[in-house]
Amino acid sequence: MALLKFFHISVLLLVCTAKATNPEAEALLRWKSTLIGANLLSSWSITNSTCSWFGVTCDAAGHVTELQLHNTGLHGTLHAFYSAAFQNLTLLDLYNNNLVGVIPTNISMLMSLDVLDLSYNDLAGAIPYQLSKLPMIVELDLGNNHLTNLEHAKFSPMFTLKLLSLANNDLNGTFPQFILNCSSPSMRSLDLSGNAFSGPLPDSLPEMVPRLRYLNLSSNGFSGSIPRSLSRLQKLKWLYLNSNNLTGGIPRELGMITGLRVLSLYNNSLGGSIPASLRELQLLQRLSIGNTNLVSILPPELGNLTSLEHMLLEGNHLFGSLPPSYGRLRNLQYFDIGNNRINGTIPQEISTNWTKMKVFDVSNNWLTGSILPQISKWKDLVFLALYGNNFIGSIPVEMGSMRNLQLLSLYKNHITGTIPSDIGNATSLKFLDISFNHLEGELPAAISLLVNLVVLDLSSNKFTGIIPNLDSRKLAVLKVAENSSFLAEPLSAFCQLKHLRLLGLSNNKLIGQFPDCLWNLKDLQSLDLSSNAFSGEVPTSTYYNTSLRLLRLSNNKFTGCFPAVMKNFKSLVILDLGNNEILVQFLRG
Repeated sequence: MALLKFFHISVLLLVCTAKATNPEAEALLRWKSTLIGANLLSSWSITNSTCSWFGVTCDAAGHVTELQLHNTGLHGTLHAFYSAAFQNLTLLDLYNNNLVGVIPTNISMLMSLDVLDLSYNDLAGAIPYQLSKLPMIVELDLGNNHLTNLEHAKFSPMFTLKLLSLANNDLNGTFPQFILNCSSPSMRSLDLSGNAFSGPLPDSLPEMVPRLRYLNLSSNGFSGSIPRSLSRLQKLKWLYLNSNNLTGGIPRELGMITGLRVLSLYNNSLGGSIPASLRELQLLQRLSIGNTNLVSILPPELGNLTSLEHMLLEGNHLFGSLPPSYGRLRNLQYFDIGNNRINGTIPQEISTNWTKMKVFDVSNNWLTGSILPQISKWKDLVFLALYGNNFIGSIPVEMGSMRNLQLLSLYKNHITGTIPSDIGNATSLKFLDISFNHLEGELPAAISLLVNLVVLDLSSNKFTGIIPNLDSRKLAVLKVAENSSFLAEPLSAFCQLKHLRLLGLSNNKLIGQFPDCLWNLKDLQSLDLSSNAFSGEVPTSTYYNTSLRLLRLSNNKFTGCFPAVMKNFKSLVILDLGNNEILVQFLRG
């Protein structure tokens, strides 16, 4: 019996020893010992089966096949990661940690690896050419690190590769030759965005990666023209060439990539016109060609792009009118033609049919006519920018029903009438700018219901009466300057606006005294009370305001000695006290 117990204990010891000496477990524990903040790896212990460890997946034989350790807060290097121990590993996912140092060359010993994701870390140094020796690799993502030079000439063919991302690193030079020489004909996704690559885009790309579906070369320094040969990438769905130095216009051949969902060319110097051939992109959901120096009308043919959700054409030299055919774009959610030369009125077809609209920006154009009340039917609208045009008429009462609207900017138009009291129902508003118009009458008390306001600008109109109490605890900018006939509640009413950074009340008929509580607004950076009828002494402040940079009190009736304690305002850059009866005296500090 004793012999049997001894044998049983010996077997248990052998099993435990086998667990402890498992080369995969040993390799993981050795690597763990070099990491900081590996709290989620508490299950990594010889007392537990390796296959039960956090982030570890095993096959039926107990070999580690996957390490999924993304978002685990790991701090350390890969130096102690012993790759030779993991001959069955197919997936190594270390995405979004805090790994530093270089990528070790011995990762090439992971002979079964399909997926390697080291993105969103702080890895640096050259990308080792040994990675190209991974015989089974399908996905290689090294994006969002600080990696540098590619040793192009040493890279071997990677015939199994379908996804390659080197995005947002510190790579430079011309288009990587190894991609053209060595890439897999089955590659589906190529992302080189956010680097410093330069020179021309290769004409031969379609021959090297003919099945490409996703191509992102944005935010580099590529120059020259967009290759017409890209039209041969017939599988392509997403094309990002934005934020480069490309010239030579938009090739009409791009209209031949009929499966395209996204065409993003913004922030280049393309010039030329918008080719009507883009009408063939029936599946296109995003067209982004803003800030590309285009000189063109808006082609009516783009009204055929009925799948379009984003149409972004801002910052060009577009002219002519908005085509009524665009009313067919019923799926459109984002429309931006700001900073162009578009004239005429907004077609009825647009205001009636674009009911899914979220962002509508036609700012700084030459548009005319009145603001159509049908826009109030855009129930999902968040951002409405009509400023810098020649709109006339009044603010539609119906705008009060736009419960999701957060930004309304009508600045610098020719709008007349009064502010409808219904505006108080648009309680999501954070930014309201109706300055530089011809609005008149009293401000509706309902403005005080806009409790989410951060910016309110009513300047340069013809408002009369008093400024209503504002209950928004979030208000940071309040400008009601140059209304000439404004009166106001005592200035102390503004002291409740604890987050106020800018208060502009100049050129009105405001009266009363300067309340000392204004000095307690610790975020206040700019205070302009000039050209009013304020009187009395400016009170002493015991508060050390480190934010105030501008103080204008000129053209009032302030009296007495300007408080020497103003030296406490350490950041003050502009101080204007002219045309008062103030004696200025500063103490020496």
